[in-house]
Amino acid sequence: MGAIKKTSLLFFILTYCWVVSGAQQMSWTGLVEDTTYFAKDYHPDQSMVTLSGPAQTWDFRSLKAPYSISRQMVITGDKNGNKIATIFHGIQTEAIVALTEEGTEVVKVMEANPICPDNRLTFSFSPAYKPFFSGVLGERNTYSGKMVSTFSWPRDMVCNWSPRLLPDSCRITYTVLEESTVEAEGVLYLPTEVDKVNRQKVELKRALKIEVKNGREWREVTTEIPGVRLISNRFFLRFFSATENIQLVEMELNATRQPIKIEFKTHPMITRVFTEEPNKPDIFAYPNPSYDIVRFQLTNLSPGRYQLKIFNILGVQVKDVDVEVNGRRETIAVDLSAMQRGTYLFRLQDKTNRTIKTKRVIMIRS
Repeated sequence: MGAIKKTSLLFFILTYCWVVSGAQQMSWTGLVEDTTYFAKDYHPDQSMVTLSGPAQTWDFRSLKAPYSISRQMVITGDKNGNKIATIFHGIQTEAIVALTEEGTEVVKVMEANPICPDNRLTFSFSPAYKPFFSGVLGERNTYSGKMVSTFSWPRDMVCNWSPRLLPDSCRITYTVLEESTVEAEGVLYLPTEVDKVNRQKVELKRALKIEVKNGREWREVTTEIPGVRLISNRFFLRFFSATENIQLVEMELNATRQPIKIEFKTHPMITRVFTEEPNKPDIFAYPNPSYDIVRFQLTNLSPGRYQLKIFNILGVQVKDVDVEVNGRRETIAVDLSAMQRGTYLFRLQDKTNRTIKTKRVIMIRS
């Protein structure tokens, strides 16, 4: 599976295309350590929304990329014989998935707390989401389920609402209904590629329920909390490659079905290709080139403390990171979004300041 195809599937999972069992599933066991870049445009042209039906043409080549997004999947463990992977948006965790040869399930996702917006919660799904669906014109799929998060009430955080008696625990439940219909097909022109696509019309409905517990009894308090949306409806158009069965574009619509935001795949580059020398200490940077977060993978190092130093092309040090190595392979994420566009050198040194490796990383801008 090529890097472009693999990493585009990552975009698909993060836009929450939840489908019923029986939809087409693909193996994701090879989808690790690659990064895909996406661009987000908040001023899409209204003419980009066309009627349903065959023989459509969508020309998105005028889209700009003022906001860049990088996402990556990293294997983080094993459970019940399956690989568990984490989806990162920069250095922030967005989702946890289970990978099998038969398919992939979304285990958990991280979202904002509707009561305390500065606090992110981990939601579990029931039933599990199987995040790959591709269909032909006229095909329809429905998902119905719940997202649930239970947490201790935060004592050190300002929230939109606090009961007179602080509860022991709080439970947030979203009842989710998503209906998807393949309602158009044609040719999609993006700034980076051209492809035949099928377009899905998606309606996502979520109903919110908030409960608190003191002792053994749960009590619903949803209507007591100001500012929360009890029911939300969101509308999307999602464009999938008819040749590769991957998502290329997600367009969000308002209640009158006018476009308000577009997220699209860009910079179709392979970001992590290298040959590892067995048993020799080494360090690799990926994605490379990068917009923002760079992950440095250290291999075959003796346990201990190291320093990662980054220099500009003039040899001036611009970053210094302490690294603790405990295993044969360690990966650290470093935010380089403040760097200017250009080429930088990164150098790994041990505690005696002996240089292990010096390599290059390139920072780019959209």
